[in-house]
Amino acid sequence: MGGKVQSIITGGAGFIGSHLTDRLLYNLDFDKIYLIDNLIRTDNLRNINHLLKNDRVEFIESDISKFDFSKFVDRDITHLFHLAAPRINRCAKYNREGHESIANGGFNVVNYCINNRVKLFFSSTASVYQKPKIFPIKEDMACYPHTIYGSGKLYTENLIKSYDNMYGLDYTINRFFSVYGVRMDNSGAYTEVIFNWLKSIKDGNKELTVFGNPDEKVLDLVYVEDVVEAILSTTFNSNKEVFNVSTETGTTLRELIECISKVTGVDIEIDMVADSRTDIEKKRVGDTTKLRSLGWRPEIDLEEGITRTWKWV
Repeated sequence: MGGKVQSIITGGAGFIGSHLTDRLLYNLDFDKIYLIDNLIRTDNLRNINHLLKNDRVEFIESDISKFDFSKFVDRDITHLFHLAAPRINRCAKYNREGHESIANGGFNVVNYCINNRVKLFFSSTASVYQKPKIFPIKEDMACYPHTIYGSGKLYTENLIKSYDNMYGLDYTINRFFSVYGVRMDNSGAYTEVIFNWLKSIKDGNKELTVFGNPDEKVLDLVYVEDVVEAILSTTFNSNKEVFNVSTETGTTLRELIECISKVTGVDIEIDMVADSRTDIEKKRVGDTTKLRSLGWRPEIDLEEGITRTWKWV
C-alpha cells in the first residue's frame, strides 16, 4: 500500500475491531490508526492493551453518536471502518439507547466520510434479514428486520446508499453472520453461547443449558480472523457493494456441543429449557458467492476455531 495512510476504527477496542487493528498495523502498514470506543461492550482495554504499546495506535474513549470528527479534518485519513454498535441484547433492553447509538452514530460517521472523501467500511448484520425461507440467504433478498439492532443497521445501510446517490461516497458493506473466536463477547444472542459454554466447562461443569431444541437452532459460524480477511478483501477490492460474510455451513447447537465436547474432552450433558425469546432467528445461513468472487475463502473450520477459543477462555 503506497503513500501515507491513516484509518479510524469505531468499536476499535472490541472483538472484531481489535483483530482488524492487528492486521492493519502489522500486515498492511498503516501509519496511524485511531480507535474510537465507548467501552460499553468490553468495559476495559483488555483487547487492545498490546496495541497501545505502539505509538501508531491512538485510543479515544467516546460515544460515536456524539463524537466530534473535526479533530480529523487535517489528518491524512484514507479509511474509516465503522464497527461500533451495542449488542443486540442491549438494544432490546434499552431501545432508545440502541436506536440513537446505531442510527445517530451511523449518520455521524457517514457525514464525516462524505465531507472528507474517506472510504467507508460498514459492518452490518444478518439480522437485517427476517425469517427467510430460502437458504442460503443472498444479499438481494428482502430485508425486514424485527429488532432494534437489525433495524438500525439496515437504516445505516440505506443512509450510506442515499448519501452516495446524492453526493458520491466510496463504501463497502459487510453483513456478518455468527462471528466467534478469541476476544469474543460473553453476552449476546447468538455466538456468545460459545464463550459461556466453554467458560462453564473450564469451571468444571459438564451440563450445558440450551434454550429451545438444539436440533432446530442453526448458526452459520465464521471465525473472527476469516471475518477480518473479508473486511480487507472487500474494502480494498470492491466499491459500493454489499457482501454476506459467512461459511455457507449451518451448524445446529447440538453439532456445536458435540464439537465442543471433542475439543475439550468432556462428556457433555444437555439441559434443554423452554426458549421464550421471539426475536432470535432459528436458522441463518448465508450465501457468499459475491465474496468468494474476490478470492476469499473461510480458512478456519469449526473444530480449529473452537480449539483456539478454548485455549483462550
